[in-house]
Amino acid sequence: MADIMAGGIRIEYRRQGRGAPLVLFHGAFEDSRIWTDEFDRLTPYVDLIAWDAPGCGESADVPAGWTDRDWADAAASFVTSLGLTAPCVAGFSMGSVLALLLARDHPDAVGSLVLIGAYAGWAGSLDAEALAERVEAVRFTIDHPVDEWAAGFLDSVFTADAALERRAMARALLDDWRPATTAALLEVMTMDLRPALPSIRTPTVIVRGAQDVRSPRAAALEMVEALPDARFIEIADAGHDCTGPELDAVLTTEAAEAECRTITRVAASVTDATATDSAEPAGPPCPPDVRPPS
Repeated sequence: MADIMAGGIRIEYRRQGRGAPLVLFHGAFEDSRIWTDEFDRLTPYVDLIAWDAPGCGESADVPAGWTDRDWADAAASFVTSLGLTAPCVAGFSMGSVLALLLARDHPDAVGSLVLIGAYAGWAGSLDAEALAERVEAVRFTIDHPVDEWAAGFLDSVFTADAALERRAMARALLDDWRPATTAALLEVMTMDLRPALPSIRTPTVIVRGAQDVRSPRAAALEMVEALPDARFIEIADAGHDCTGPELDAVLTTEAAEAECRTITRVAASVTDATATDSAEPAGPPCPPDVRPPS
């Protein structure tokens, strides 16, 4: 683990690998350790960076009074302080909301988005009854021991045949979660981000497990329609947590394509600045296909 100051607080993160940068934002009740298997699988192909979000894992607590703008600023500061230029940012569940806030407020800081089990905020993706039930369930976690709600929560995240090791990791992380972080996140998670979607021009892939019972399919498709440059991928037999080979391929491909766009943009700016008559392209070629073998 390493740490960096971002948004005025200390952020811990993991970084390993080579190639195009890929930034991972974990979901609620987790931290960067949830990506342990991804670090094993993906680091031969990408420069993988996973943060402990503010108030999660080893990172500092969420400052009092933080708003959605503060979360976006912290995410942008994290990316730019690491010297990354418009990388692909992938967010799972809660992380998808934070990734959208980043792209909304700091579009130049992110080259592409992969939104997994995505929400346009809960109010933007759940109907009124489901929203009330979600808020009630989350408030329950603040005031009650983990053992009283862990099994039901995990059942909603993982399918019955999901890898036992991954579910066990998720269960272990629940013991380290801070209820104060849940309280700090509620205002952000209950937002309706649909009005902002048409202004988010970042190339986006929305990935959903076909068996996801937490993030509605109709809401994901509505997000795809509202975002100017978005496409939808559904992974058969997967739940809200839909990690595995299909998602790996999406992540590595999007990371490479985001880097390619950055290289092309920089090369074009160099060409414009020098105003030469040379027909030779400026800058290196885009990276080759880096998808891991299936």
